[in-house]
Amino acid sequence: MADIPLQVRARVRHEPDRSYAVLVEGPEGEVLVGVTRSLRQVRGVAREGSARLYGVPMDRIAAECVDVVIPQPPYGRDGQWVRIVSTGDSASAEDVVDLGAAGQAHWFGHEGAWFVTVAGSGTGIHPSEHLDFAPVLTDVEVTELRRYLARADHRR
Repeated sequence: MADIPLQVRARVRHEPDRSYAVLVEGPEGEVLVGVTRSLRQVRGVAREGSARLYGVPMDRIAAECVDVVIPQPPYGRDGQWVRIVSTGDSASAEDVVDLGAAGQAHWFGHEGAWFVTVAGSGTGIHPSEHLDFAPVLTDVEVTELRRYLARADHRR
């Protein structure tokens, strides 16, 4: 008879250096199991840390059995302007990459990432580590972004 996968609850704490501290609910309470600089690695850190914490093999912690809560980071707020500074290793030739573009960010809690609307290319999802939350925008960027957002609001 196969072992039943363990259900794991984890939470991210946003660190001042913009890394993600991963905390898992253990038998004695919440435990820090690892830190990563990549949103894509959070679930893996939670799985590996849970296996260590509970003293079980990794296959007992199925990815679909890991519930990770990622709160909005303190350094970002809904509606603020950002600049896309990285695409990570996820961009492919088919992806539209707005590297360097200014946009407006809104928190998408379900993904633990941001919807970023960029003038001329629309909205994409970006993790916090790919964004500059204190960008210096040119007058041209500000004007273009305001016009684009105003047109989008009128279409609703």
